[in-house]
Amino acid sequence: MSQLDVSTRTGVSTRHLSCVETGRARASRELLLFLSEAFEMPRRATNEMLLAAGFAPVYTEFALDDVEMTAAREVIDLVVDGNDPHPTTVIDHCWNLVDANPAALWLARDISPDLMTPPINVARMSLHPDGLAPRVLNFDEYAGQLLRHMRHVLTLTYDPRLAELLDECEDYAPGAARRVAVGPDVVLPIEIVDEGVELTFVSTVTTFGASRNVTLSELSIETLYPADAATRHALDTRPWVSGPGA
Repeated sequence: MSQLDVSTRTGVSTRHLSCVETGRARASRELLLFLSEAFEMPRRATNEMLLAAGFAPVYTEFALDDVEMTAAREVIDLVVDGNDPHPTTVIDHCWNLVDANPAALWLARDISPDLMTPPINVARMSLHPDGLAPRVLNFDEYAGQLLRHMRHVLTLTYDPRLAELLDECEDYAPGAARRVAVGPDVVLPIEIVDEGVELTFVSTVTTFGASRNVTLSELSIETLYPADAATRHALDTRPWVSGPGA
């Protein structure tokens, strides 16, 4: 981007941007944080930028099992459990599975055990020929949307692990590389065959956009909701529940 582009987007004068870029002026902590917000930089990248400029990081980073994350874990559990009977997964920015409810695990029950061995990667599991792929009727459209989203996250994070995963997943879906979903649907449905029954879902994704913690900001919660009566009925029967009274 040119200095004029950055100035137009952020409101910072081109003169000041030029002084910072050429080293005639030092970027202040406030300017860096302002630019970070203006360009929607990930929390992790913002911390790295501040460190490179000689400032302390502003965003905390705790593992999910740390005591500081107790309240966050309770919120995640509330969302995952509360979405029953709708398949719900929690993933990090590299699509590694963090949590899932019984409905999501039921939907993946026939997937190769190799793909279901931790750490489970949802993108790989979805697109691999031994995974969910053979059961997805609109695979090219679904895979194309997933790959585009992965590329978008990669442009924000530049995470080499995600770049490697993206290369792998693109090989699983060569027909989806330039496929753009068109049609009368308001949103792109996911059409999955399960034991001869066609299930149609629409996906919603929840993120912790206001989080001041790096780990939490990189999590996404995806829920599949039924797009027709047949799918709604299949989920309402809760086939993943076993035992007396089920």
